[in-house]
Amino acid sequence: MKYLGILWISLLIFACSKGSETITPAVVVVPPPTAAALTLPANNTVCYEGKNTYFTTADVEFSWAAAKDTEIYDLVVTNLNTLTNTTKSVNSDNKATVTLLRGTPYRWQVISKSNKSKETASSDVWKFYLAGDGASTFAPFPALIIAPVSGASVTPNAGKVNLIWSGADPDSKVLSYEIYIDTDQTKVLNRLVAPSATTSSNLWVNVIPGTVYYWSVKSSDGILSSYTIPYSFRVN
Repeated sequence: MKYLGILWISLLIFACSKGSETITPAVVVVPPPTAAALTLPANNTVCYEGKNTYFTTADVEFSWAAAKDTEIYDLVVTNLNTLTNTTKSVNSDNKATVTLLRGTPYRWQVISKSNKSKETASSDVWKFYLAGDGASTFAPFPALIIAPVSGASVTPNAGKVNLIWSGADPDSKVLSYEIYIDTDQTKVLNRLVAPSATTSSNLWVNVIPGTVYYWSVKSSDGILSSYTIPYSFRVN
């Protein structure tokens, strides 16, 4: 009889425990947006005409292939002479028109966004020259600064920092580069780091800890040249 009582109590405890189990809801995985594939203007296009051309401006239509799991596209167009960004948000459509200055180099990319996810995806970055009046040859695209990015804090290696950039020429000419650096932004183009041009895309420079430097890259195709605006970095 005592055994039956113990068995009854055990069954009662088991039944109560089973009834109070917490059911964990299924986790819903929201896929992040994917990167858009750019279409037009094509990369490194020269003399791109645009539409509704005026004396100083033209309307440029940008297009790209649809990206998965994306509701919003941010089109970012950068004037490479000034590094001024123009951003236009587009819902569902895979194209957008922006009015731009003629005779100017640009780069552009598309950022994919979703209302269901905080993650974003970036497309490739493409460049083009918007046609001006009577231009048949073009200066190199201003170099793309890779490192240090502007405003970065950098730890030197044996007292040096590696400056890295990437260049491109719309006429497919071989480029050479001159690097300017100074602690005074207004004087950066007065101080050439190396006495002769280089065809490589990086340069180690001596730096002093605790100092802010400004640097610029001159790209030359042997006839025409372009400069980046000064970028800054601080040495730890």
